[in-house]
Amino acid sequence: MANLTFYGTSELTDAFNRIHNIPWPVTEEALDGMAQIAAAEIKNTGEYMGVRDENSDVHILDHITTKKAKQTDDGGYEKITFDGTRQRGKTTTRNAEIAFVNEYGKRGQDARPFMRTALTQNEAMISAPGEKIIGDWIENEFKK
Repeated sequence: MANLTFYGTSELTDAFNRIHNIPWPVTEEALDGMAQIAAAEIKNTGEYMGVRDENSDVHILDHITTKKAKQTDDGGYEKITFDGTRQRGKTTTRNAEIAFVNEYGKRGQDARPFMRTALTQNEAMISAPGEKIIGDWIENEFKK
């Protein structure tokens, strides 16, 4: 019968204890970096998919913004939205609503999922800043 003995588990447990609570400023920096890349890729994909209305001098792709990161129990999130409104005659429409209709479509207008496409096709590029920032923090924790 074979015996299996583990050595070093206390060191591994100690390492996990040190890195399991990433400080909020580190998480916030990671989220900010990721959101900036995601917003740029959403704009690029929107341009490629023809979301821009050439008859308008104010467009949703020019008003993509990221909001301040919010902390949650399981980490955090950062919203990407489309600020502002568009006026046509007496009708005012929020840019976020225009983006929603472009993403999901409506009767008489096919969906152009520029946000979903941007996020799924550029997943590695978007997550890279977060991985670097958190990875650097973990490396510094092991040096302590």
